[in-house]
Amino acid sequence: MGPNTKGKSVTGLSLLLSLEDWMGSGAARKAISILRIADEGKPVNAIGDAIAREERRGMAYMFRVRMIIIAILAGWSLTLPFDRSIFYILVLGAFAVLGAFSHLLTRFGTRRWRWLVPVLLLLDALLLSYVLIVPAPYVPLDNWTPQLNLRLWNFLWLGVFLVSMALSYSPRLVLLTGVACISAWSGIYLWVANQPGANTRTASEALERGEDAAILEEFLDPDTVSLTTLQYQIVFLVLVTVILTLTVWRSRRLVRRQASAEAQRSALSRYFSPNIVRELSSSSQALIPARQRVAVLFADMRGFTSLSERLEPEELVKLLSEFHGRLAQIAFSHRGTVDKYIGDAIMVNFGTPRTRPDDAVRALACAGEMVAEIERWNRERRSRHELEIGIGIGVHYGEVLVGNIGDDRRLEYTVLGDTVNVASRLESLTREIEASIVASDDLVATAKACGAEIQTLVKNLSPGGEHIVKGRSRPVSIWSTPMIV
Repeated sequence: MGPNTKGKSVTGLSLLLSLEDWMGSGAARKAISILRIADEGKPVNAIGDAIAREERRGMAYMFRVRMIIIAILAGWSLTLPFDRSIFYILVLGAFAVLGAFSHLLTRFGTRRWRWLVPVLLLLDALLLSYVLIVPAPYVPLDNWTPQLNLRLWNFLWLGVFLVSMALSYSPRLVLLTGVACISAWSGIYLWVANQPGANTRTASEALERGEDAAILEEFLDPDTVSLTTLQYQIVFLVLVTVILTLTVWRSRRLVRRQASAEAQRSALSRYFSPNIVRELSSSSQALIPARQRVAVLFADMRGFTSLSERLEPEELVKLLSEFHGRLAQIAFSHRGTVDKYIGDAIMVNFGTPRTRPDDAVRALACAGEMVAEIERWNRERRSRHELEIGIGIGVHYGEVLVGNIGDDRRLEYTVLGDTVNVASRLESLTREIEASIVASDDLVATAKACGAEIQTLVKNLSPGGEHIVKGRSRPVSIWSTPMIV
């Protein structure tokens, strides 16, 4: 990697400007193809889409349950005499048609037809209320009146219908159903109360008659309608509607928060080792910029320019993905943080979001294992007659500024400072001195101070003297290992 690209977040087409400087226009054109392949997916509101899908699935589930119940009741009604079964068949057929229309509207309808949803709910509630209040035509009792039906527990079936709408997982539908049930039941109740001969009373009016016998006589009158009962029923429906709507709304919010948190943890797990993802998810303090001492590692693929000219874009994307994946897995296993991918390079930090005494030890061990992993990978590639690759790693230890850097539109959790620049220059130095690993003496000294055996961490790591690196006036004392390829 060129030095101008180190320590920066380079994404999208801005990466091409850096690529073209050091790869040439031919390789840059191939990189354009890579970026187009890798950037085919567009960000979407995944959580909102998932909840919308669940709403549609809930409506489909309700439709299937409705049709099963209708089929069962239709089979039962066929066992009744014809004059009774025909009434039930017609009512069940009406419920089936309304349910099918709602299902088709939910599945295939567009926004312009959404006004039909409350209409269909109202028709459902009206039909159910009518059946529950108005006596069936086959009832043989001449003195049985609609007013008597108002005294039965039929009203509870309307509550069951309202509660069933919670399966839609839509607070809007629950609220609309509640309004439809209240409107339909109240309308038909008042219609019955205003029929000729109906004796409409409230509880207070009935009690004002004073005599117990008169109160009892009026209560037993088949034409008496209690408006107080209607008030209680409306209060019941209002409370059930509000409770159900709030329950579904809160459950959706909970799902959104859980899904958002899971998405954040998933995103963090792409950068941090799993054991510190929870810490970052639960504490925003870890993201506030602060100064601390960390180890910074840059690992770069050797021969990427020649490979990019010989491989197709799809093959190059696959190669980069596997290279990054192998190194990131090793970084995570050593509790490192993947700061960013820069073209064919990877930047890893040790000591973020919080420092540990063995940060330098883990960084050095990670560098050694990365080299060993590339050697294993090359053996696999040789067996498949594929081109071998090389790796150059620079590691340094020192003070940096770590935290969220950027503005309100885009933030990046990263590290900044001279330590990052030196680590980048040490990686570039691997080409000049033909080494696989170049580690600063500051890093090695810190690792030794922790009691680490350097040769155990990295084989063949030895002092490499002092070297001048770009951007620093004073030489840097280094340790290095021979180049593997």
